[in-house]
Amino acid sequence: MNGTNGNEPGYPEKALVPYPVIVAATKGDPDAMKIVLQHFSGYIARLSMRKLYDGAGMSILA
Repeated sequence: MNGTNGNEPGYPEKALVPYPVIVAATKGDPDAMKIVLQHFSGYIARLSMRKLYDGAGMSILA
């Protein structure tokens, strides 16, 4: 696999993760899992910084 996200050179960076990579990741292939994690790293980082609120609407500090 070439490139940082497992796609061919010149392939758009925001493209979907190829289906064979997803299948390999679900079967436990470490290289495929790394590609999937790299693809979603920005999304994971953004969610990790989201404010959480309790039932009364107050912000929860972590």
